[in-house]
Amino acid sequence: MDGKELRVVFGKNVKLYRSRRSWSQADLAEYANISINFLGDIERGKKWPHPDTLSKIADALEIKIFELFMEENTGINPETQTIMNRFVKDVSLTINKSLSQSVNQSIENIIKQYGLNKKSKKK
Repeated sequence: MDGKELRVVFGKNVKLYRSRRSWSQADLAEYANISINFLGDIERGKKWPHPDTLSKIADALEIKIFELFMEENTGINPETQTIMNRFVKDVSLTINKSLSQSVNQSIENIIKQYGLNKKSKKK
């Protein structure tokens, strides 16, 4: 595999791992602290990141750097992968909403139990 092919594999993997998280290019660019244009060029195999940037991308995606250089063959077609990603995102949102409601209810109960919401009267 030559340098150009390696850039293409790398770019496809960045896009693949980004897509698995249901992130836009803007999301990953923000998390990795790089520009959207630069990320787009990386994903298209046009540009090569500095090693520090490579590390930031892998960290943002929560993967090991070497995973970005492996040829991926999941056996799952892209449409199924997209549906699975949406499902995971929906479940995560539901769990977060439920957790948030539970925390808010607990806070309300603590406030009521300890009378923290009553205004103190000054004499």
